[in-house]
Amino acid sequence: MEPSAPLFPQQVLQKTLRSRRLEFQVTDAGRSVTLANGLRLEPFLMACEQVSKERFHSTTVIEASHPTLFPNPLFEYQHAQGRSRLDALGRGFAAWVDMDLVALIDACSPSPVHCSIIELGYAGKGVHGTTRREVLLGPMAHYQQHASRRAEEHPFCPCCLFTNSMAAFGGLLQSHDFLGVRLYASRDPDGLCEADCRVNGHHFSAAVALLCAYAELWPDAGMEYRKQYIVIRNAPRVLE
Repeated sequence: MEPSAPLFPQQVLQKTLRSRRLEFQVTDAGRSVTLANGLRLEPFLMACEQVSKERFHSTTVIEASHPTLFPNPLFEYQHAQGRSRLDALGRGFAAWVDMDLVALIDACSPSPVHCSIIELGYAGKGVHGTTRREVLLGPMAHYQQHASRRAEEHPFCPCCLFTNSMAAFGGLLQSHDFLGVRLYASRDPDGLCEADCRVNGHHFSAAVALLCAYAELWPDAGMEYRKQYIVIRNAPRVLE
């Protein structure tokens, strides 16, 4: 697998999917892969540079789409480090497959298998009846520099990042759009909090302050971050 090959990122993504025993077909003359559920994935290499001896940093993007559920592609960035270009790309894609793709696969099924669900109902206007929206809570990534000296009042669980920033999503929750949402919050050893939120790959500033406020509540654990990918979708049926 040569890093200079035109389809190098595609080859790395295929290897990652095979390692997770996910079945797919190579499509678009090798530019993309399509899973059995119709989910189409196309990776793009944005940058990969050597920052020191045996240390490379890569930035990639994966576009995902589904022919009926969300034909307009959504995307997400992957940033990773490794001992080689192959290692860096592989680590970035592996993290995406283990988090984002789990939520996307469940979101393409009427009955999710891996994700917990928050269900919300909204009264429609005009000809629309009450619509149920579902928030699929994907796997979480959590890092702490050291264990905190006091217990957290509400230990980190799959709903925490979303429920603590939920007020920012009012309009999106009441829409009928299929949305992939990246939630990220961190706090450094000095107590400085930072956050990021992206909706279908685009920066969503409305949630940033709420995520930072949530991070301020964490007991001191040195450097800490919490990260998750969730999907907001219409429930499989609309209430009459």
